Amino acid sequence: MNEALSKIVITADSHIGEPEAFRKRLPEAFRDDIRKFTYDDDGRMVADTLLSPTEEDLLREFRTDPDEGANIDRRLHDMALEGVQGEVIFPNRGLGCSLGTKSAAFYQAWARTYNDYAWDTFAGHRERFKVAALLAVDDVDECVAEARRCIDKGFCTLFLPATVPWQPYHLDVWDPLWRLAEEAGVSVNFHIFSGNLAIRCDFASVGDLDQRRFDLARKVVRDEDESNMEELLNATTLGAAAGMSPIVELIGSGALDKFPELQFVITESECGWLPWFLQFMDQMQSRRYLNMRKLKHKASDYFRRQGTITISDDAVGLGNIDFIGAGRMMWGNDYPHDEGTFLRSDGPIADIRVKLSDHDAHQVLCGNAARLYGFDLDHLAAHSHEVAGP
Repeated sequence: MNEALSKIVITADSHIGEPEAFRKRLPEAFRDDIRKFTYDDDGRMVADTLLSPTEEDLLREFRTDPDEGANIDRRLHDMALEGVQGEVIFPNRGLGCSLGTKSAAFYQAWARTYNDYAWDTFAGHRERFKVAALLAVDDVDECVAEARRCIDKGFCTLFLPATVPWQPYHLDVWDPLWRLAEEAGVSVNFHIFSGNLAIRCDFASVGDLDQRRFDLARKVVRDEDESNMEELLNATTLGAAAGMSPIVELIGSGALDKFPELQFVITESECGWLPWFLQFMDQMQSRRYLNMRKLKHKASDYFRRQGTITISDDAVGLGNIDFIGAGRMMWGNDYPHDEGTFLRSDGPIADIRVKLSDHDAHQVLCGNAARLYGFDLDHLAAHSHEVAGP
């Protein structure tokens, strides 16, 4: 491997927001239904909860970026700070598309508008920026139609919520989407903090709640929102653990037996928990064999064949690389979110290079992203000078 290729880094997890340029594309009836960030005359986000931010804090979360990641020069500058040459891009507030009590038509309009806006924003830079298509999930037929439209445009992956409790991924109703993705050679991507979970991540069996308890649960949510209570640790920790859900849904249901070429990705969940999870699925598959749905292979083998997971700073995951497989892990900085590594990625990237072989580090830092999302590494190496320094 030549020196230029060995230095390529792709973040498989970054974000673009939904600023006024996006909102103006929405059907007028829906424009006020998506939370809006506001900025003062100095271009600084107006937020009551932002107390004593540092200079670095102001560079994260689009706090001083009214374009919310849509300014290409600013993105290239921020990539240079990290030594990053390519990005896979997800929505920001759009992670919560399909979450809430709005109509299915609203969420579908949100997804379609976002996809056109994000595609057009990066139109002249598609070798460096790969956009994930946002899919709304209330109507599977509409979801498949939007997925097909996005695939035809050239989107590299299909972003779905981590969980859909009213229509879970183990149901056959999703087969048309899995079939479409498999035939098109496009991955399905479950970015956490999305869909039903968002930042409320208590484990719950919603279907077992009677109306009285359901109403009480909703009251807790409303009361916490109205009191603007501090974030609890369950938001980010259990939110990351939600990456388990689509893995076990796809594997346990037998969907990956029906669609053996389908590739799926769990994004922003870290993976220190993954070796235990794969091991435990294998154990339950053999110990509870009487009533367990029969699969053709060991549960863990499906992940090693068809799954990939994205980490930011996960020493435990790296320590289990032999069990997970270097071909099934990618790095991402979660630009520009607080919980990611943006502006402090030097350490995690160096850790990958130190702990893994050159070959495995290359796969995690860029090779797997190139395979899944269609990056041309030779092109990125030849044009690395275009990512301008600060």
